[in-house]
Amino acid sequence: MSRRVVLSALALAVAIAVCLGALRAWHRPAATTVSHAAAEDFFKLYFDDADGVRRALSAWRGKKLLVNFWASWCAPCVEEMPQLQALADDFRSSNVAVIGIGVDQADNVRQFRKQHKIRFDLLVAGFEGMELAQRLGNPQPILPYTVLIGPDGAILEQYSGRIDPAELRRRLAADVHGAVP
Repeated sequence: MSRRVVLSALALAVAIAVCLGALRAWHRPAATTVSHAAAEDFFKLYFDDADGVRRALSAWRGKKLLVNFWASWCAPCVEEMPQLQALADDFRSSNVAVIGIGVDQADNVRQFRKQHKIRFDLLVAGFEGMELAQRLGNPQPILPYTVLIGPDGAILEQYSGRIDPAELRRRLAADVHGAVP
């Protein structure tokens, strides 16, 4: 078999596994505990954005950061993107940032951003993104997976599967106004 066929088969197998994991996410498996070192290592990484510009994750250190792992071929990921964009818009002036880490190819991420008019930063991690999501507590290979990181780099919340936008909005609003969620 050609290398292209093998790589396509591998990509299809991973896509199927992630989709099956997303279906199982309806039961919301408990996120795993994340070590402080894993959270610190996150800010040492670099990924290209949708335009091919190399970006350091350390650029978001000091902000409350909502990190969403997603893919253009993941239906639940696509469905929650407008909700993430609304959160990004609503909390932009509150030292809160939203970034999407695409478990996808650069062309797909770029096309998705344009088609869906996504304005928050979308980074391209390819399949390496699943490994990063697992290091940040993703209990299974599930997309979407979202992590809320505090300004101090501590993991505050983890969401396996689709987010609950009302719950997340309450959490961000409470944190912005100094209240305990």
